Amino acid sequence: MVFCTYCGQSFTRDEHLERHILTHTNVKPFKCFTCHMSFARRDLLQRHYTVHGRDSNNQEGLPPNNGMIPKSAGRTPIACSNCAKTKTKCDKKFPCSRCAGRNLRCTLRPTRRQSKQQNRAPVNGEGNGTSSSDHTANPSPNGSNGNSPQPQPQPAPEYQAANRPSPDAKPLVDGPFFDQSPPMPTAPIVPTILSPLQTPNGFVNQTPLSGYDDFMRTTRDEEASPRFMMEWTQMQMPHQFDPMAGRPDLMMAPPMSMDGGAMDGMLPIISEMPVSMPPVHTPIATPRLEGSLSDLEIGSSAAMFYPPTRHTSVSESSSSDLAAVVAAQDGWNCFRCTPSIPSSSCPKTAKLNLEKLEQTLRNHEAWSKWRPSWDEADFAVGEHLAVMSLQESTRDKLLAITQSFLHKALDIHREGSYSPRGESPCSITSSNFILLPPTRVLEAFLTSYANSFERYFPMTARGVVDANELMMHSYNDKAASLLVLMMIAQGAMVLPSVEARWLTGGLTEACRISLFDLIEKNIIMAGDLTVLHSALLFTVQAAWSGDKWQMDIAMGQRGMYIAMLRHHGMLEPRHALTPPTHQHGTPDGLWSDWIQQEAKSRLIYSWAMVDQDMAMFHDATPLFSVTEFGAPMPDADRLWNAKSAAEWSAVFNEVHQFSGGYNSVGSGARPLSLRDLFRHFLADEVLSQGIELTPMHLRLLLHPLQSMVNQYCQLLSCFPPEHAGSPTRPKTVTAASTRVRLEEVQSLLQRWYDLADRYMKVQPMCAMMQANLVMFHLISLNAVTNFPEIEKLARRENFDGTYHQMIWIHKRCISDVEEAIFHCGQVLRLIRSMPRGIRPPWWAGAIYRASLILWTDSLTHNESITPSSGLFPVAGPTFAVDALPAEHPLVVRYLTKREGVPTLTKRDGSQIPLDHAFTVLSHCIDVIDEGVSTRFSDGIRSKLQRLARG
Repeated sequence: MVFCTYCGQSFTRDEHLERHILTHTNVKPFKCFTCHMSFARRDLLQRHYTVHGRDSNNQEGLPPNNGMIPKSAGRTPIACSNCAKTKTKCDKKFPCSRCAGRNLRCTLRPTRRQSKQQNRAPVNGEGNGTSSSDHTANPSPNGSNGNSPQPQPQPAPEYQAANRPSPDAKPLVDGPFFDQSPPMPTAPIVPTILSPLQTPNGFVNQTPLSGYDDFMRTTRDEEASPRFMMEWTQMQMPHQFDPMAGRPDLMMAPPMSMDGGAMDGMLPIISEMPVSMPPVHTPIATPRLEGSLSDLEIGSSAAMFYPPTRHTSVSESSSSDLAAVVAAQDGWNCFRCTPSIPSSSCPKTAKLNLEKLEQTLRNHEAWSKWRPSWDEADFAVGEHLAVMSLQESTRDKLLAITQSFLHKALDIHREGSYSPRGESPCSITSSNFILLPPTRVLEAFLTSYANSFERYFPMTARGVVDANELMMHSYNDKAASLLVLMMIAQGAMVLPSVEARWLTGGLTEACRISLFDLIEKNIIMAGDLTVLHSALLFTVQAAWSGDKWQMDIAMGQRGMYIAMLRHHGMLEPRHALTPPTHQHGTPDGLWSDWIQQEAKSRLIYSWAMVDQDMAMFHDATPLFSVTEFGAPMPDADRLWNAKSAAEWSAVFNEVHQFSGGYNSVGSGARPLSLRDLFRHFLADEVLSQGIELTPMHLRLLLHPLQSMVNQYCQLLSCFPPEHAGSPTRPKTVTAASTRVRLEEVQSLLQRWYDLADRYMKVQPMCAMMQANLVMFHLISLNAVTNFPEIEKLARRENFDGTYHQMIWIHKRCISDVEEAIFHCGQVLRLIRSMPRGIRPPWWAGAIYRASLILWTDSLTHNESITPSSGLFPVAGPTFAVDALPAEHPLVVRYLTKREGVPTLTKRDGSQIPLDHAFTVLSHCIDVIDEGVSTRFSDGIRSKLQRLARG
């Protein structure tokens, strides 16, 4: 058994080894005159000639010149090693007569001179003096290796394969991929991590692999780039082979570009790949090169995503987000229009978020220059909550507790791991303390929270966000600090800046750990309103953060916090109020008691709205049941925002007006519970009973309607496809009866819209009412579409690409095309009508669902099929489905008579047809770009963009 000194591959015969060595070098082979077999050494060629002489009776197979080694490759034979030592005359045969007579081992020597026509590189046995086996003729240690000078290896312009003995054979690899690389300098041969055997640095590995020639021919035709070469190599290698394993210098190398400079980082990886890899197979079709490859697509590990140890300024960051967050977007458990990756392959971002928070809190210079990037036009006029200035004592207490939260979280995530700076979490470089951003920055975040979050979850009484009162009057400083920090994180989430994103991600993770720790140490805190309020803010923040780690945790812990509400009896109907503790039921005492009861109602039903939002975009059934809600619903916002007891008393008499002019203050009048209100709604008694509805009441009525639509749609998906002539079973539940029930729910949705339209005619439009309408259209879309099947189509699962199958899938995905297009257009219209700064946190998800439904319908449009062919209804006038209200005559005509051609509208007023998939998705991406950029909206935009590229 002999081994190749270049790659370590084993062979049973020397001839096979020498032919293999030719693939590593550019030495001209010695060829047999009889069979044209190639050899790298003359002694093996001569021994091969003796084989011909023994096997054949004629003399044609014998070497010429009576066994003399022929002059080949411009070299003249010289004396063997034994004759050269003794300085005796050698007949230059093999074996020579002197060695044969004395029974010595005849060893040939390489020539010391080289031909003027060529430079010969050293080959195995001529330049390194290594032996293969006992029966192989090798140079002795005292032979030419020690005496003859080593020729310098030259870059090989061509490579001759062993299975191509013809002199006119083409080189194995001559494409532009290798031509771009500069000549590599000569360096001493040392074992490497990837190649433990000695590998000459002057040559590139050229072992023929299965399918490699076809691959290089394909890449030359399509002008393959180094990036594509890297992608193909990693795709074809076995899973246990990782060329970047143990090489942090390679993993942290800059990404390769499309120009020749990319070869600097590419060639070291290729030169160190083992030659003895298992055969690979070239793909049938060359994968299309995307415009940009994610870090996971080029085989990066999670270690690549961690920041360097150098403390850079936040403002110096070249990218707008963390690479780990972007790389994990394909692992989201919702919004899955692109091929997904398993969660185990996604990089973990919890520790990274904390380290970024630690870094940004110590970057005082960046925060001193930071300014909010909002415009007053981004916020609606009016409805602003006042934000009180932070006092110094409040800031000091918040700073101390924030530091403890951060250190606790860092201790948990750094436990058992090496700190990047080689320090303990509690010793933060030059100081053991962190500093919060300046007071004006914190107040800006609180203002952003009041303008965005409080419009959809109004939980701040008296119309004032006062962190000082929370920190001063709370009996638990940690619970109050959690609430204030989550308000700051929620406000920073909607501000498009790198500093705000890092602050939001880190505070969310640190507060999550401390929130869970607070409840675990004292189970009584599970029923505390401040703790549950903080948990609500965390759930909303994490669910729409765009960070897979936090999105998954929010979806899982949502059930835990909902169970806390149940177990503490907060959903049950209220018992008779105890007599007020204040003397004689003064207005101030009644107002204070009412605020406590109202705060509990708003907390309960805010959780119901969060449950509905998360269930909608995860295509799941809400966790709450309408029969659970026995607690009274929130009262009018005018009462909640009253600034004084006198104002509250006056408004209370207007809202709860008693007949006969009796004073209603102190009567304990409260709104109906959601369970009772839904009973009246089913009986169509809301108007007849004179029940006054608020935007929150209308929103809560959508919760049970969404549950019913989801349940019936799930039941319909369980039925097999119906075929003509299939037997009917009247005594069992059938798809037809389920569709009838679903149509009944659709009629209830229309009843809800009539109540909402009645409210909007007498009340001004507000942000919550706009969100209610968007949610109504999304629920209506669920009734006429199968969105999970649409996402499967986008991922091309079980789809062969034929038009016939596309028509069948389209019918399964969209049961009513006109209804679906109408609701999609209204979703886009309502989202675009909202100010940029006060949209609900899930607004990008609503655009995502509308865009995928419009995209699915556009796939069925064929240029060869025209409306005049009779396959489609007669076309009517074109109208902008995303610009006209639902009551417009063109829209009503389209829904009732199925006449008209809907289009989409750009900002400049031009219209876009709905018959081209790429155009539809591009327009929806532009709509997302019109809003404020967040991690969540960036992830949605990226998914739609990849789908549009196909």
